[in-house]
Amino acid sequence: MIKYDFQNSIGFIINRIGKSLIYVIDQELRKKFGITFGQWKVLIILANNATGLTQKEIADKLALEGPTLIPIIDKLEKDAFANRKIDPRDRRINRIFLTEKARGSLDDTIECVSQIKKICLGQISEEDISTTKKTLDQMWLNLQDKFNLNISEEIKQKRELINQPTSNIIIEKRHTSTNTNL
Repeated sequence: MIKYDFQNSIGFIINRIGKSLIYVIDQELRKKFGITFGQWKVLIILANNATGLTQKEIADKLALEGPTLIPIIDKLEKDAFANRKIDPRDRRINRIFLTEKARGSLDDTIECVSQIKKICLGQISEEDISTTKKTLDQMWLNLQDKFNLNISEEIKQKRELINQPTSNIIIEKRHTSTNTNL
């Protein structure tokens, strides 16, 4: 029988840090702001889009299924962090917007998550962080390509960025990154 060292596999290590990071962020956001990590991700996506987004656009940006997103938006709306408005160009579509309440607490939530990120990335060089991000992005794209997973236009653009020479990637990432990258 073949022995497999699961605990030293890349998948196990990625899963362990991912779950731990999400758990810590979720607990801190719940305790300090009364929102979950899932809700916070939606708020951040909305904060970066002044014209609001459709549920499909949010789902694509977060790599979520539409039915998973609906209760998150419902809760954000119930708690006055977001609201739905009919798209003036197409009345069949709702666009989701941040409320003033959400805008008022967004900087504090970002600072909270940034502090956790700082702890998580302590004693790791910027070069190692950059290499890790690039490697993980490429692994993800490899899976997308090989298994024909559904990909959005944003993911296709990211693929093009990754395939550019390194100097172009660094310039592009400086222009598009935010402090919320984990």
